[in-house]
Amino acid sequence: MEPPDSSVDPRKALSELERLNRLYAMLSHINRTIVRTEDPQDLYATACRIAIEYGGYALAWVSLLEPGSDRVVPVASAGVMTTAQMEDIADAFAGQGGPTVDAKRAGSPVIVNDTGATPSSGPWQAMRELWGIRSGASFPIRLEGDIIGAFNVAGNEPNGFRDREINLLVEVADDLSFALDGIRRTEKHMAAETKMRYLAYYDSRTGLPTRVLFEERLAEACRNSAGKTVAVLVANLRRYHGIVQLLGPGAGLDIIRAMAARLEAALPALPVARISESKFALMVSEPTGLDVVEELAWSIQRELASPTRADGQELFLDPFVGIAVFPQDGEQGEILKHATQAAGVPSDYSGSSCRFFNSDLDDGSRKRLDLDTALRRALERNEFRLHYQPQIDLASGRVIGTEALLRWQRPDYGLVSPLEFVPLLEDNGLIGAVGEWALHEACRRTKQWQDEGLPSFRVAVNLSARQFHDGDIRAIVRRALDATGLDPRWLELELTEGIVLLNAEGVIRTMHDLNADGVSHALDDFGTGYSSLSYLQRLPVARIKIDRSFVTHITSSPSDAAIARAVVGMAHSLGLSVIAEGVETEGQLGFLRGIGCEEIQGYFFSRPLPEDEFTALLREGRCMPPMNAGKPERVLLLVDDEASVISSLSRLLRRQGYRIVSTTSAREGFDLLAMHRPGVVICDQRMPEMTGTEFLRRVKELHPDTVRIVLSGYTELSSVIDAVNHGAVFKFLTKPWEDDGLIECIKDAFRIYELGGENRELSSRLLAGQPGGNPPG
Repeated sequence: MEPPDSSVDPRKALSELERLNRLYAMLSHINRTIVRTEDPQDLYATACRIAIEYGGYALAWVSLLEPGSDRVVPVASAGVMTTAQMEDIADAFAGQGGPTVDAKRAGSPVIVNDTGATPSSGPWQAMRELWGIRSGASFPIRLEGDIIGAFNVAGNEPNGFRDREINLLVEVADDLSFALDGIRRTEKHMAAETKMRYLAYYDSRTGLPTRVLFEERLAEACRNSAGKTVAVLVANLRRYHGIVQLLGPGAGLDIIRAMAARLEAALPALPVARISESKFALMVSEPTGLDVVEELAWSIQRELASPTRADGQELFLDPFVGIAVFPQDGEQGEILKHATQAAGVPSDYSGSSCRFFNSDLDDGSRKRLDLDTALRRALERNEFRLHYQPQIDLASGRVIGTEALLRWQRPDYGLVSPLEFVPLLEDNGLIGAVGEWALHEACRRTKQWQDEGLPSFRVAVNLSARQFHDGDIRAIVRRALDATGLDPRWLELELTEGIVLLNAEGVIRTMHDLNADGVSHALDDFGTGYSSLSYLQRLPVARIKIDRSFVTHITSSPSDAAIARAVVGMAHSLGLSVIAEGVETEGQLGFLRGIGCEEIQGYFFSRPLPEDEFTALLREGRCMPPMNAGKPERVLLLVDDEASVISSLSRLLRRQGYRIVSTTSAREGFDLLAMHRPGVVICDQRMPEMTGTEFLRRVKELHPDTVRIVLSGYTELSSVIDAVNHGAVFKFLTKPWEDDGLIECIKDAFRIYELGGENRELSSRLLAGQPGGNPPG
């Protein structure tokens, strides 16, 4: 054993030990704060206070750096200087370095053991002269790996920082960085989860609760019923699907919103939900008798039976109401299903317009029975076909995939709508055999196209819940790939959210197994069912597929546009790409391009095609114009109901190098906005469809980056003031205009728009950590 070193002063050793103990206590208390706080400002302030109380320093402060610059912003302090005094020091020596800037530039702790010997640092000199600071140290604080500021401490004695103390202070700064990362992750998770919960529990088209939320409320009502009855009424719009097939999904959306509004207005005290595309559900707790429930069903039927208008036509939806009552009609989990069965009668049903569920209820009509019988022979008679709808990469404009869609060519009848026969396949169990045929056929034909020398692309095949429940999907997929010789990377399986929730653990495990085999996955009809972020993060999906219902009014509805942006942003934050289906107009295409959607499919490029027509499309090399990756041009949108005004403005402004798009219709203006992505919008105030300020308010919500100008000979002061106060209008100019003044105003508007674009690009790079972006300072 070595004798003790007699040269060490015991009092100094004891003092050093006490100091280290205080520092350990400081570290411990700061870590406790990290566990408790979710607010960065509270974290900074508490860390500074603890550094003074337990670390024994004269001064402690946290300064952050403005993104993209070396401007220092003190945010918290404790000790001999207030935060305001720190701000004065930072402002006085802006651009001259200092503790926080030095730590950022070094990328590591910066120690100043004698401020008197550091003449190059103005802030240290000022603190020495004003508050007697003789030594100090700055320790970088990081957020997601980037230095955003520093934790600084200072004392009144020189040479106050030794190795062991520095190591402990480095640990303090690292713990603060870890806490900030945790807060950021929590914020991102909560934001994404909030979006997902909204999509899960509320129908984005009507704002009504979805089936998921209705079932939860129904289960709670049944549990609390204490033996009393709970009635569920399901209203089925029997002609809805036929009308949508005839008039298109836009008319369908108008109809469904109108029906939802009728129900809410007529029955404000009852919970109403949209449980499927054409069905609404209502719940009555503790009705005084079944006669009351039946009368309510008749009132619902009358409310929905009166005609509505869509696409310029008067339409009758032929509603039918089914009723089921808890507990006599089943357990709480069966009541909604039984009410839906009672409502599920065809439009040619000749009975009354509502009925109660009973155990002998015939869910189908003669037509349904006839279809079921024919379906059982269709596969062996080779009556099924696949049609192929191209999927387009928006960056290149090329066909990069196709969705294989099942069709039934029934003899002496023609093509049967999938809406009619696919549910029957699910019900009678034939979906397994037919689904395996469709998978094999899609793989076979895709391999054949490759062998013919056509470009390779992925083929997407839909899987049903029944297939996952009844069969070994991995074995089925392997058989199809082995039999056809298709490379697994060219096969993508589309699953709905409902499939995952049937047996989440088993489905996710199967998906991972298929992924290991080289098969990719897409989440279909996203947002129309129940989505949990925790499940979504675990799913090995390559892309999310936005349902067509989110796309139909995306160019003119601010709420639809906001939801689409949220879905795309959430998918990208999870590292997933996005494909939108049901794209039918150039406006929808332009909007989706603008929010970063990578792929589309829909009638705008092509309807689903029979095999021979799709082959011809491939041979022609048909594609869309690719995205313009060059420097963006200055696009100006003019909206004025007087064509002569547009003509005059166009002649004046085209000489300035702008690409001008124009319209005399505010509604057409929304489509032009989505198609051309203008930076500046000029609108007349007096428009026949809506005022200019109202139009620009909606433009702000749909395209918040645009700069918006009203040019009008009419001024209604209150609307102008309101629009300006809400940021909808950049400038309000009067007619007749002065040419030079108008030209300068538009130049200023484009400068503001382009500066905003540069700032957004920089922010995007900083958040994504892209090479070439300045680190956040």
